[in-house]
Amino acid sequence: MIEQAKIGEFITTGHGIVNNNRLLAIALGVPVRALGKQSFKNWFGSKNTLDAHTAVLTWGQKASANKARQFAKQANLPLSTAEDGFLRSLDSGIKSRYGASFVLDDLGIYFDVTMPSRLEQLIADRVACWSDDDACRAKSLINKIIHHQLSKYNPSTPHVQTLPPHSTLVIDQVAGDASIQGAGADSTAFYRMLLSVLQSHQQINIKAHPAAKVGFLVDEYGQLNQDAVNYLLSQGISQQKLVDIHIIKHAVNPIALLNQAKSVYTVSSHLGFEALMMGKVVHCFGVSWYSAYGLTCDDGICADDQMAKLYRLVKARRAALGVETVNLEQLFFASYIDYSHYADPATGKACQIEAVIDYLIRNRDWQSRLAGDVLAYEFSRWKVGFVKGYAGFPEVNLVFKAKTKMRLLFSDKLNSRRATRDDKLALTPLAQKPNQRYLVWGLAAKRSLADKIHIYQNQTNPAIICMEDGFIRSNGLGATLLEPLSVVMDDVGVYYDATAPSRLEQILQSITLDDDQAERARLLHQSLLDRQVSKYNVGKVNDALSDLLSQLIVQKPSAKVRLVIGQVEDDASVQNCTSIIKTNTDLLKQVRADHPDDIIIYKPHPDIEAGLRVGKVDDATLKLADIIAHDTAMPQCLSVCDVVHTISSQTGFEALLRGVAVVCYGMPFYAGFGLTTDVVESDNLPKQAAIARRTRQVPLSLEALIHGTLIDYPVYRLPHGYGLASVEQVIDYLYNQQQGTSKPSLKKRIIQAAKTNFMRLRRFTI
Repeated sequence: MIEQAKIGEFITTGHGIVNNNRLLAIALGVPVRALGKQSFKNWFGSKNTLDAHTAVLTWGQKASANKARQFAKQANLPLSTAEDGFLRSLDSGIKSRYGASFVLDDLGIYFDVTMPSRLEQLIADRVACWSDDDACRAKSLINKIIHHQLSKYNPSTPHVQTLPPHSTLVIDQVAGDASIQGAGADSTAFYRMLLSVLQSHQQINIKAHPAAKVGFLVDEYGQLNQDAVNYLLSQGISQQKLVDIHIIKHAVNPIALLNQAKSVYTVSSHLGFEALMMGKVVHCFGVSWYSAYGLTCDDGICADDQMAKLYRLVKARRAALGVETVNLEQLFFASYIDYSHYADPATGKACQIEAVIDYLIRNRDWQSRLAGDVLAYEFSRWKVGFVKGYAGFPEVNLVFKAKTKMRLLFSDKLNSRRATRDDKLALTPLAQKPNQRYLVWGLAAKRSLADKIHIYQNQTNPAIICMEDGFIRSNGLGATLLEPLSVVMDDVGVYYDATAPSRLEQILQSITLDDDQAERARLLHQSLLDRQVSKYNVGKVNDALSDLLSQLIVQKPSAKVRLVIGQVEDDASVQNCTSIIKTNTDLLKQVRADHPDDIIIYKPHPDIEAGLRVGKVDDATLKLADIIAHDTAMPQCLSVCDVVHTISSQTGFEALLRGVAVVCYGMPFYAGFGLTTDVVESDNLPKQAAIARRTRQVPLSLEALIHGTLIDYPVYRLPHGYGLASVEQVIDYLYNQQQGTSKPSLKKRIIQAAKTNFMRLRRFTI
């Protein structure tokens, strides 16, 4: 057994490894430094700057790796080889540089069995210390990977390939792939493989490699390679049999494809191992890293003298390590966990395989929803950056149409003409794209764009996705131009518009939770309470409020404490919630009229307190409240009240999380499902219509409300992260900020103060 040396720093002979794999050093847990041309030339004169445990790092077995090998030999430094891991990313790396998994090998590389590799030794180590916990973890991960159809690359694959029953799947590979030579194979191995299949099977399908212009079996035109044809004909295969072969040229999900095959034939493709994970019979015609362990049918290898020699060598080498046969879970654990290194692109931190699986599931799901042409219509300039972060997936062609700049010296009429001209130029050509979709911010923009599309395209139901702030937004107010940590992207309506269905309403109407989902919702619920998370996470603990409330309770021991939530009155969530009451003044008057003897706390909206939005209550009406909770953290307010009264505020949802009763005068997203007291006027037809849509056969549980609202509906993203994060990661980030571990720099604080002052000025100038 060769012990693995401790490495303190990796150096590379070029910048490509570092530039193309931004998370490599993080995943490996070791700094990776690229030598520039001058540093490379002067290397031997600068040895004294090295860490005592420096090693040279190369990538795979490409031609560029020869330079690194030569350099390591001359410098008398150890050499390690890195490669993409088995669960890399959404794409193949062409459009993104944030691979999530890597393998590192200080002996060789897993796909080259002509020499020892660290993976072989890790397999032996894992077999030697195998436990029931290891088996349980491996089985659970295999099931999750297969259930969610994850592979090395995970693009959106709308094309569904259906295979006939009892089909045989033959895997083609890229001509010149290093793993083929490393398996002791060549083009003849592919020809022999296809010959074997033709002699013993009827329904034959060849899967062309998605990245291959030329494969060993399939040419650049998607036809059977002429060399392969000539070989097969020379072996007595009829032309008709060749014509009957079905070649799959489209990009399809490999797991979905493998699932339909009865048996799989491969030379050295990793799809062979994924087929083993699915319980398929796998025939190998090259010595791959997973063959020769008793899990694959290796007759095709042994039929070739030269390959049989390598096969015997590999088995002898593994036997010397004390391993001849392994089970699937052991092979999986050693390769996907022990041998692989992971980093979560969403957080930019090293992680375990489970976090990467969740990342790939989450991001592929949203990429699939958005894939294609999306026109982001008239977003404010400050929003463009984070909109790209949420919607700019590799397979989304996201194009921005900016607002027409209003010229101060032009008349309103002329500016209006210019805006109309720009709309016409942008929207008219898109009428020819039946799958064109649009992204807007907010309900007003959605309605405005729908009207314009009707004018310029004569469409009555365009595919408009409405983006808005999510429910756990930030440590600070949105009106101060602070980028949101969460948004919703609703392709049906938007959650605060009760006059029409929304994606969230549909989710809550139909949601049922399995045990894992229910447990996740319970843990999330507890985290929200423990860490006192709310939408904006602003305000302070107000000791004066607690003292005054204690005095009032002594005076009125039987009174209930009612918290009245102030809202921004011109906000779309108030104007479209079907409430007759639409001002904070009227809400406060109504609650006092209905409950003259109770204790009322009025909580102004933080945007209004900051002077950023409309909704200030006059002093006379404020006297109807016993306490005004100025600049008070919402969790504190909720902790001291018995009932919350709201028009449509998200605070009602936060109250439900704390077991506080909620009275709704409008129809916020959480109302109408039996968890709230809903004030429904007999003549309020829009509200009655909204309630009529929310009629579940099984009552909505609090866990289902949490899962639907905070997990299924919104998307999350961390500053400086790549791709979508989870709600739990965002809560961790907010909590760390509140604890002072992520204090903004002086520059950021100055910029944020400038933004806030700009928004205050903007309110009085437009």
